[in-house]
Amino acid sequence: MMFLPEDQWSPRYEKQFYTIRMKKYTTLHNPSEIIKEANNADPYEDDDDACQLFGFCNNNKKKYPAVYYEIEVMSGTTIHTCLRRYSQFHLLCKQLDPNGDMGLKKILPPKTAPFRKLSNTFLEERMSALHAFLGDLLIRQECVNNPLIEQFLELNDN
Repeated sequence: MMFLPEDQWSPRYEKQFYTIRMKKYTTLHNPSEIIKEANNADPYEDDDDACQLFGFCNNNKKKYPAVYYEIEVMSGTTIHTCLRRYSQFHLLCKQLDPNGDMGLKKILPPKTAPFRKLSNTFLEERMSALHAFLGDLLIRQECVNNPLIEQFLELNDN
């Protein structure tokens, strides 16, 4: 599949083209909300406490609230939503650019200090920066048809 920026994409394009949009985030205040967000599906990829590249994070050792950014992936007339935490963006960055040769860490927004309050303004700005990060990432030649990106955006699940 080939990424097009949202202003160049149209629903009349066939399924080989896709775009993304990030306009919303969800704050979960306790683990039981994860189940509700997953429509009663099993939210964990495996039993460890690490965030997986896609799916929900198993947050047994993490503190709440947990913020999930909603990524709308549009392809043809199909739209699906992926919920991703900042830590999953960070993991994607590390897996795509383990040696820092692509410079992805420079365009990924910084982590939050543990004592920082997650204000709406901060979350909106971070969502915008994560959207810009993904947009920059998806137009790079070395990322076209990358299985990690396809997994992160659930491109093959539809």
